[in-house]
Amino acid sequence: MKSWNQHLTAKVASSFLVLSLVAVGVVGSVAFFSAREALKQAAFNRLSVAATLKEEEIGRWFEDQQRDFLLVTQHPELQRNIKILLSGKITDPNYLAADKILSNYLISVTQTKPALREIFILDRSNQIVLSTDKQRKGNYEILANVSYFERVELKDTFAPIFYVSPVTGKPSVTLATPLRDAAGVRQGIVLAHLNLDRIDRIVRERTGLGNSGETYLVGSLVSKNAFISKAEKTEAREFPEGISSQGIDAAMSGVSGSGLYRNYAKLPVIGVYRWLNEQDLALLVEMQQEEAFAPARQLAGTIVLVGLASVGCLSIGVYWLTRQLKISREQLENYSHKLEQKAQEAEAANLAKSEFLANMSHELRTPLNAILGFTQLMSRDRSLSAAQLENLDTINRSGEHLLTLINDVLSMAKIEAGRTILNENSFDLYELLDSLEEMLRLKAEAKGLQLIFERTPEVPQCVRADESKLRQVLINLLGNAIKFTQAGGAILRVRTKQDKQEVSQSPPTTCTLHFEVEDTGPGIAASELERLFKPFVQTEAGRKSHEGTGLGLTISQQFVRLMGGEIAVSTTLGHGTIFSFEIPVSPAAVVEVPPRQHYRRVIGLAPDQPKYRILVVEDKWENRQLLVKMLESVGFEVREAENGEEGVAIWESWQPQLIWMDMRMPVMDGYEATRQIKAHLKGHATIIIALTASAFDEERAVVLSAGCNDFVRKPLREEVIWEKMMQYLGVRYIYEDTQQAAIPSQLEEKEPYALTAQSLRVMPSEWVAQLHQAALRTDEKLIFDLLEQIPQDYAPMATALADLVNNFRIDKIIDLTQLDSA
Repeated sequence: MKSWNQHLTAKVASSFLVLSLVAVGVVGSVAFFSAREALKQAAFNRLSVAATLKEEEIGRWFEDQQRDFLLVTQHPELQRNIKILLSGKITDPNYLAADKILSNYLISVTQTKPALREIFILDRSNQIVLSTDKQRKGNYEILANVSYFERVELKDTFAPIFYVSPVTGKPSVTLATPLRDAAGVRQGIVLAHLNLDRIDRIVRERTGLGNSGETYLVGSLVSKNAFISKAEKTEAREFPEGISSQGIDAAMSGVSGSGLYRNYAKLPVIGVYRWLNEQDLALLVEMQQEEAFAPARQLAGTIVLVGLASVGCLSIGVYWLTRQLKISREQLENYSHKLEQKAQEAEAANLAKSEFLANMSHELRTPLNAILGFTQLMSRDRSLSAAQLENLDTINRSGEHLLTLINDVLSMAKIEAGRTILNENSFDLYELLDSLEEMLRLKAEAKGLQLIFERTPEVPQCVRADESKLRQVLINLLGNAIKFTQAGGAILRVRTKQDKQEVSQSPPTTCTLHFEVEDTGPGIAASELERLFKPFVQTEAGRKSHEGTGLGLTISQQFVRLMGGEIAVSTTLGHGTIFSFEIPVSPAAVVEVPPRQHYRRVIGLAPDQPKYRILVVEDKWENRQLLVKMLESVGFEVREAENGEEGVAIWESWQPQLIWMDMRMPVMDGYEATRQIKAHLKGHATIIIALTASAFDEERAVVLSAGCNDFVRKPLREEVIWEKMMQYLGVRYIYEDTQQAAIPSQLEEKEPYALTAQSLRVMPSEWVAQLHQAALRTDEKLIFDLLEQIPQDYAPMATALADLVNNFRIDKIIDLTQLDSA
């Protein structure tokens, strides 16, 4: 019973406390809004009075300047001497006397009437014949923005034309009146630049507007709204796009009124805006809402404090409850804070990883660009022998292999960072499988293995899936099968797996493809299976091979999961392994599959074309030379720059039609150089294609937002270079006749040279021993030095040994020289 009473008492006390607080809040809110409404109306009245006074004073000032200027121009002494000045010769004594009289007169006018900042006289050709600023005499004046009038009627007003002064960079007004002869023909013009300092003083007076009060004039300058006169605290801010607010927009449209809105600086204000029709200006008088409504907040706060004091006694009764709630809240906040810290640490780690990957991608791909690029460039040399071309092909394959390893590491990092996405497209599955078979068959035959591709008839030829990721998964699985198999072979089986409901459909809308890669290798131990798909982990066979990064299976598993499947493993130690996975695909029509582009080598520019000027901006000398030589080899006019600043200078003087722009450079990077070029009107006609070594697809959006027309990733492919220039410049090329080019290579085909330990017996035993030691130390330079000692009669043997070095098979050389060196 006692417990029940305590519970009831707590409920009653809590309910009363809540009702009391609600009542206090309602009273405070009503008092606040009532006081706020009264303060708002008082503020509107005060601002309206200030606006009216300033409007009248501004109007009177412009009328005074108009009358003063006309009185000056109608002075008899000025009229008489102006006629001499405009009709006489400079050598005439009367001309010189008139010039002196007018100069003294006008200077005295500007001294007595400081609002007329400068007065000058133009002849009929708009040349300045006399000015209070003697340095401007003889110049020509452009009469684009002047306020013309010839006389002043009673109560007459005029709308001055405001413009940005080229001298001061501030808004200015120029008054002008024509000088006519007796026949009414214009002989010249008298002009006066007004000094608007008085307008600024009128505007800056904040009498009765509080601490935050502000008054300013807005006019339309160069197709945008700008300050004509403003308070000093706004002068430091720049508004390149023009100023705008609800009050400014309404006043500039010819509407006068008042309201609560955000001003040009996005601060909430209470303002009165007027359209000064006689001066074509908007006058705004504003003060911040925070200051205007401060008394209302103070009143509401006082009421709330009094109400809280009246119910303070009840807070003691519920103190223990609030204390418990506070403890619980603090625990929850502490836990939330820890979670937030962990999230921030994880985000910082991801950002650091992304930055590291971007730098590593650039540092690795940049030298690879030179290796693969110069290999392509050298292969264009028709004077090279078949052996030299074969060596270049070996270098290219090795570079591609290194690029594949780099891509594996970067792909794994992108997967961990959650930046890998599915890119589905329609493609020919049969062609994909055939190209993989052709690519891997030579590798299998080199080891004496069989490579078999099997696919069932119901497998669709054209499908929609992520072709790139499927290709990489199959290459990884088949490459591992060939690498770890010493006898027998590898088989790829492809078949469809459909549900019973889908079998009845004709044709099916979706299907599941089953892929299976089986080899006759050593198999995988049971203890290694659970770690098989972890990054940088290799099986025992992988560690013995000393090849790869341990990422192939990890990346493959992540890609298959992204495509909607899972890689499964079935293995028998000593008998082989089967990797299998299933992915859903959609059959595609043949018309949806884009045709494969067959590359034809470009050997020159087609005749009857304009001279194409190409600029290469690249800080790395070797990469710059690669692109310059590649472009010059077909007939382009090429210039080069090693940073963005130098590139902008060459662009301004040479005007190239296309720029290849590296994005990461010292002094000035490609982003800033592109922005500077595209900021000019003529820069829009220049095509800029970005060169970047970044591994991330997000880089494309950043590059294009800087103003580049397109994006090419390093290492560069010459076919991509030619295609981009054709796309943007319409360049036509002369191509190598592929059929004729194939004949010499076919004639040069010979039986492959069989390199054995017996082959080396033609060389002295000391030479074989030196070759064995060089191979043990992996000293490639010494090996090639020894190969140069082989007589010309045994050139095939030298070529075969060089191929082993170029294909990273120095272990074969060790085996061949083992017996003879022993």
